[in-house]
Amino acid sequence: MIYQRHIPNEELFASQLEMVMQNGRIASIVANLFGVAVALVLFWQFVPLTWLLLWASCVLILLLVRSLFMSNALVERHYQRNPARVYWGLLLGATLTGLVWASAFILMAPRVPDGLQQVFLLVIFMISLLSVGATLALREYFLAQFYAALWPIGWWCLVHYWEGPFNLLIGFVTLAICALMLVVSHRVHSSIRNLIAVNWQRETMSRELADLTNSLRDRNRQLRDARRQLTDLANVDELTGLGNRRLVNRVLQEEINRARRNGGTLAVILLDVDYFKPYNDTYGHIAGDKVLQQLADVMQRAVTRAGEVVARYGGEEFILILPGANEEVARRTAERLRQLVVEEHIPHGESPVAPYITVSQGLVAVAPGGELIPGDLVRLADQALYRAKDEGRNAIVVG
Repeated sequence: MIYQRHIPNEELFASQLEMVMQNGRIASIVANLFGVAVALVLFWQFVPLTWLLLWASCVLILLLVRSLFMSNALVERHYQRNPARVYWGLLLGATLTGLVWASAFILMAPRVPDGLQQVFLLVIFMISLLSVGATLALREYFLAQFYAALWPIGWWCLVHYWEGPFNLLIGFVTLAICALMLVVSHRVHSSIRNLIAVNWQRETMSRELADLTNSLRDRNRQLRDARRQLTDLANVDELTGLGNRRLVNRVLQEEINRARRNGGTLAVILLDVDYFKPYNDTYGHIAGDKVLQQLADVMQRAVTRAGEVVARYGGEEFILILPGANEEVARRTAERLRQLVVEEHIPHGESPVAPYITVSQGLVAVAPGGELIPGDLVRLADQALYRAKDEGRNAIVVG
C-alpha cells in the first residue's frame, strides 16, 4: 500500500468535471430560467409574442439537453471513462447558451427603450455571474458562457455607439469586465483546484489509514490466534491430546491458590498403567501408543465436574486434578476410572494381574496450607501410587 502525495492529473480533471456537473447544473438552469422569465416580462410589449415564445422555447430545449447530458454523464460516470468527450460537451453547451443571450440582446436592443436594454444587460450579467462559484472548478466552462454572452454585446455596443447615449460606455465597461473576469477566474479556479487536491489527499489518506488499520487489526488477530495455538501446543501432549506436565504445574498452582483463598479442598489422582513395558515389548510401541490414546479417552469420560483436568504426566503415567473434591469424592472418581478401564478389556497377555490392561492409582486430597506447592501434591500422590503397586496393582491407595 503506497500513499500518493499528489492527486494524478487525470483524476483531478475528472473531479473538476464531476464538481461542475453536480454543483453547476442546478444553479445554471435556475439562473437561465430566471432570465427567460425576466425577458418575457420586459419584451412582450415590444416584440411579437410568437417570436418571444419561440426564443424562450429554444432556450428551454437547450437547457433541457444540457441537463440531460450532465445527468447521464454523472450516472454513467463518463467523466471518468471519457473525460475529453464530457469536457467538450460542457463547453459546447455553455457556449451555445451564452450565444443565445448575446443574440437576444443584439436583436432586442434596436426595438426596446434604452432603459429596458440596460436592465436586460444586467440580467445577462447576473445569469453569467450567478453560477460563478459552482462552475469555476472548470474555468473554461465558466468563461465559455461568460464570453459567449458578453463579448459580442460589448463589441456590438462599441460598433453601434451612435444608436444609444450610453452604448460606448456600456461597450467599454462590458469588455473591461470580461478582461477582469479572466484574471479573477484564474485565481478562483486555482483555489478550487487546490481545494479539490487537498480534499482528495485527505480522503486518500483516510482510506489508506482505514485499510492500514484493518490490516493491522487482521494481523493482530492472526498473531493472537497464533499465540493461542502456540500456547495450546505448549500445554498439550501430542500423542493423547491431553494436557502435559507444563499444564499440570500451572493448573495445580492456580487451584492451590484458589483453595487456599476459599478454604476449600483439592484432590489429585496419579495413575500408572500396570506392566506397560512388557506390553510394549510384546505388542510393539505403536500398539502401546494406541493403548495410551484409549486410556486418555477413558479418563476424560471418568471426570464429570467442571474444572477437572486430565493430563499425561509422563510415559504411561496420567494425572487427574479434581478442584473442590474431598477424599470421598476423589475415591469415587478413582473407582469409576478403574471400572471404565476394566470394561475396555484391552488385551494384555503379559500382565500377571489380569488378562487385560489395568491401572494403579495413588490418591491424595488436601486442604492447601501456606507451604504447599504443586510438587508436594505430586510427590504425595506418587508415594500413594507406589504403595498401590506394592499391594499388587490394579488398586487405589489414598496418601
